Formats: sequence, C-alpha cells, structure tokens
Amino acid sequence: MRSTLSLIFLFIISVSQLNAQLKAKLADDHFENLAYFDAAPMYAELADKFLAKKKGNKDYVRKAAISYGKIFQFEKSNYYFDQLQKIDFKSLTESDYHMYINQLRMMRQYDQSKSVANTAKNIFPDNTFFQRIADKGTELYVIMKDSVMNEVNVMPFNSDQGDFAPFFYDDGLVFTTKSVNKGFLTGRYAWDHGYFTNILQVEREGESWGKPKPLSGNFFSRKHDGPVAFNSNETKMVITHNYSNKEKNDGVRYLALYLSSKTDEGEWSELKKFPHDVKNANTGHGCFSPDGKRLYFVSDRPGGKGKTDIYYSELKYGQWQEPVNLEAVNTEGEEMFPFISSNNKLYFASNGLIGLGGLDVFMLDLNNPGAQPLNMGKGINSEADDFGLIADSTAEKGYFSSDRGDFIDRIYKWKKDYPSITLKGKVYVNYKPREYLNDQPVCLINKNTSDTTLLSSGIDGSFEAKLSIFNDYALSTEKEFFELDEKVAFSTYNISSDSVIERDLALNPTMITVKLHVVKESNGKPIPSALVSVLNQKTQKDTLVYTDENGNVSIQVKRHQDYWARASKKGYIDGESGFKTGNYSDKYVELELALPKIKEGEKFKLENIFYDLNEASLREESKTSLDKLAQFLIANDLKIELSAHTDSRGSRRYNQDLSQRRAQSCVDYLIEKGVPKNAIKARGYGESRLVNECKDGVECSEEKHQENRRTEVEILEVN
Repeated sequence: MRSTLSLIFLFIISVSQLNAQLKAKLADDHFENLAYFDAAPMYAELADKFLAKKKGNKDYVRKAAISYGKIFQFEKSNYYFDQLQKIDFKSLTESDYHMYINQLRMMRQYDQSKSVANTAKNIFPDNTFFQRIADKGTELYVIMKDSVMNEVNVMPFNSDQGDFAPFFYDDGLVFTTKSVNKGFLTGRYAWDHGYFTNILQVEREGESWGKPKPLSGNFFSRKHDGPVAFNSNETKMVITHNYSNKEKNDGVRYLALYLSSKTDEGEWSELKKFPHDVKNANTGHGCFSPDGKRLYFVSDRPGGKGKTDIYYSELKYGQWQEPVNLEAVNTEGEEMFPFISSNNKLYFASNGLIGLGGLDVFMLDLNNPGAQPLNMGKGINSEADDFGLIADSTAEKGYFSSDRGDFIDRIYKWKKDYPSITLKGKVYVNYKPREYLNDQPVCLINKNTSDTTLLSSGIDGSFEAKLSIFNDYALSTEKEFFELDEKVAFSTYNISSDSVIERDLALNPTMITVKLHVVKESNGKPIPSALVSVLNQKTQKDTLVYTDENGNVSIQVKRHQDYWARASKKGYIDGESGFKTGNYSDKYVELELALPKIKEGEKFKLENIFYDLNEASLREESKTSLDKLAQFLIANDLKIELSAHTDSRGSRRYNQDLSQRRAQSCVDYLIEKGVPKNAIKARGYGESRLVNECKDGVECSEEKHQENRRTEVEILEVN
C-alpha cells in the first residue's frame, strides 16, 4: 500500500512538473509572437511560484513584468520588476530598466524612478537616459509650468476603443482606430486582444463634427492600417501597413510604409512600398516635410540609437534616398509619431527624454541647427502616453492622442494661451560717455517667420515692442558711418509667464581719421607739399593728397581694414608704412613717415612685390608698388639697380636663375611705364645675400625664409 501511494505521489509530481513545463513553453510561444495578453497571466503564475520558493527560473519574473507592461497593467508589471531587482538587480537588461523607469513615472512615482535610474546608470554608464533621470528626474517645474498655456479638450467623435494619430485632411481629420472589426476571418490582435487598426475620416461641420467613416481608397488590409499622412496639398499619401515575416510562419507581422498619389480623377493610386524598408524590422509613422522633399519616419532597424529612432529620406531625382538618422532627437528610448508643421517644426513623441511619464510630446525647431528638443508641457503631456501631435499653420493649436486616465487612446484638441512678453531697449553710439540716439529706426526681426517690425527710438534712445512666445528674434539698426557692436539675438522659448526682455543696441563708428606727418629723416623737419597715397589693400583703392605747410595731412578711412601709406617728394626716397584700423576705442590713427634724402649707394626694400610659386611672372597686386617706383625714378632722374633675392631652399643655380628672371620682370614692367632703359638694370642674387641665418641645412620658419625673399633698389647715380 505504501509503495502504491508513493507511486501515485510521484505521478502527481511528474504531472505537475509536466504541466509547468507545458505552461512555460506556451507562455514563451505567446511572448515570442507578441501575444502579451495571453502570456502575462501564464508568466504571473510561474513567477509567483518562483518568488514563493526562490527556486526555478527567475526569467519568468522578468517576462511577467514585460508582458503586463505591454498591456498597460503597470502596477503588476512594476511589482514583478521590483521583485526581480531585489533578487538580482543585474539580471534586468538595459531595456528592462528603461521600461521599469518609464512605468514608475507613468504611475507618478518620480522619486522611485530616480532611485532605480541611479542603480541602472551604474550598470550601464553610457546610457544618457538613465543619467538624465538620475540627475534631473524629479525636476519637472519647467514642464509643469506650461500647463497654464495648454488648453486641452477631448474630441466628441472618439470611440473609447482606441483612436489615435490624427492628421489634417480635406477640412477635417483622418485618424487610426481600433474600433472597426475587419471581419471574423481577421480575428483580434494578439498583443492586447484588440481589433487591428483601421483608418477613419471625420468631417468638420461648422463648430461640430460629423460621424467618422472609413477613408475611401487603397487602404484596407486584414491587419494593421495606419497611421496615414499627406503632403501639404494632399496629393501624396504615406501609410503604415503590416507585412508578413515568412521566416516566422506569419507569427510576427512587421510594419512597413507605402506611398500613393492622387490621380487626375481624384482617386488614390495603387500603394507602392517605400524602397527603404528593412527586413525583420518595423518602418512606419511616416510624414512629409512642408515642401514634400523629405519623408520622416520611425524605425527599429539595426544601427539606430535606441529602441525606435526617427529617420528621414530626401527626394532627389524622383527617388527616395538612403535614410539618415535624425540624431538631434533620438535617444536610447523610443522616438515616434513625427509631424512637421508648415513652419518646419518637428513634433514627436519620446520616452527617452525627461517627461512626465510614458511618451511625452516634444518640439524641435528644424530652422535652428543648434536647437534642442522642447517638452510641450503639462496639459498636452501627462503621466500616460501622449503622442501623434499635429499643429495647424499658426502652430498654436491642433490635435494629439493620449491614453491618459484609463490607457485607452483618445484624440484631443489643444491650443495655446500665451503669456504677455514685452521687449524694452535703448540704442546708442559706443562713445565714452555713451551717446543715445533719438528717432533712430530699429528693426525687430522674427527669425522663425522672417517678419520685420520697424520701431523708432524715443528721446532717450529707448524703444519697446510686444513679442510672441516660442520664437527666435534679432534686433538691427543702421546709421551711416556706423555699425552694430555685436548682433543682438534672443529667444522666447522658455518663458511661461508675463515677462520683460531687455536688450540694447550699441553702434560703433565705421570710419576713422588718419593723421599723417611727413618729415625729413635727417632732422625731423616737416616736408610740405609731399604727395601722400593711402592704399586700401583689400579693395586696392588709392587715395592721393598733399601735405600742408607743416607736413600734415588728414583723411577719413574705413575701420577694420589694412592700409599702406606712402609719401613721396622730389629729392627724397619714398617713405612707406602699413597700418590697421581695427580699434574702436581710437578716434585717430597717427603715423609719421620719415623720408631719407636721395644719395648714391642708398638701398631700400621694395614692398608688396609678389610672384607665383617658382614663377617669375609678376602678380597683379605687385604692379601698384612698381607704378610708384616708376613715378619716383622719372621724377628724380635716377639710375638704379633692381635686385631680386631668394631663400636658401632649392639649388643655388636654380635660385640664381629664378631671381634674375624675377628682377628682369620688374625692370621690363618699369620700362613699359616710361622709365628709360639705360636708367635701370636687373640683377638676380639668388641666395647669395641672405639677411639672416637661414642658409642651407638650417631649419627655419616660413616667416624667416620670407625675409630673404625680397626685391631691393640701390641708387647708382643721381643726375
């Protein structure tokens, strides 16, 4: 008898173990096929047994947490995550921690989410989401304060079975819904036992809405249809559909994008698959840029930054190009449901940035390369999933979807009630002390819209204007012979209450007076009636004036320029010097040019003579100095030697030949300008007359070598 009972007992144990194994196998099959609704209770039973006995497979606890999270039963999901973390915190994957933290935030458990993030960041130090939540996960003031600006109302046409992803169409909306049963052959979606999604259209009737009806066209399939989006003139359409993964016996269906165009008869053409879908990966949530030349979409394809990333593809030569990851918005989490407004702002949903919980809606200004994603604030965002936002042409109202309250997706209307923002400033000239300008026109430029408002300064240089929120602005003013000290730009993005922004405009003079004094080198006495030229080295514009009886001359020149001043007088060697006019604090540039008396044997360097590398032909900018030399030689009836010199690089023979040809080029040009042929001779010295230590075998800087590459004039005879 005793042996019989033992056999029965062992049989019961075997059957129990077999049942557990079969349940685990069935649960794994459901889990593998994303049938979380069926998998969750099976894993829960297996997980509870493991937690009670602390033996068996702890992965049941993990999969119970994941499965309940996928069907929005977050309390149960978080319970199993919490139990697993206490048993072995390293057994949670990076994705598990991300899911757990997000679900805690969806339950408003922000402090605990920060604590879990601190644990996760130590295990996964490269994960910026964990770092963000650990550092600032409870700093929600900026998001919360926007609630005063967001007016939100639920739409009357919701089915209360799941409606989401609205899009503007034909003076109404289209949206994706779970409320339509596509037929008994289709069945229900294994994930949560809901109907597969379909597309409905609802028309606006004055201030009310009609009854939603199926959108006509090539949209219907037996599985998921939607979301759908259109280009700006509603002639192009992009839709998300399922396609089958045959390698998994149709157990998992992936999302893919399809495109259609409206025919001349107003019908939608046959759907064509987007050419850059990826096998065994999802591609969906497509939308067009305002000009129709970009297609934005979401994908979990390999190589992305997170679970799902936003990509875009350019339309060039009639073909969609290889997708580009939009790195400015993507995180380790999920970025989804992009929408581009008419003013080129990207609205998208993300659970990888700091938000209130679940998916939050963010905005990125694509007009500003340095912009950062901006949370749209409480009201639009909640502790649940908020996503699929669209904005009208004003960017101040539109629609979005959310599963707030009961985790059922519904469509909401939103609009902004903005604070009052005032700009105040003054415009002045940057003298010491400042000089405030009255009746000075000031331009206020909205960089987002390119609109310009003309203001005028008052008696104390003051001006004032009203601003709009969520815009970048710039201030500008113009006055002859003055320029702005620096560009003035500011933003109203982070303002949530009535505010005053103060910005001043400072002007700097653009002209400066140059005072030149021309004297004899021998005794410093002034030289009257000397010809002075001031050359703008950028524009090559030359200004000619004569000194007064005291050897002085004053001229107005532009600031922020390089100039070359030269003074000449018969009987004297020209004096010259360069100067810059880049200092605003100086009212004058004072310069003295000392002219040596002409005498035999006198040598001077000829400035600004340039040749192309290893060439003897004169460059155009060299001719100004040679023109001056020609005038000097003719006026003073001189005989000179014009010599050219090289640095030590290259062979001596080559340098000798090159310098001779360069000197001859200068002489030939001077003869063309009227200098008698017998009054000038060319001489090349190559590297034989170096002026520094840079001979063969000595390493020197380019500046040092430049000292040796020179053109000189020696006066041989004074007639």
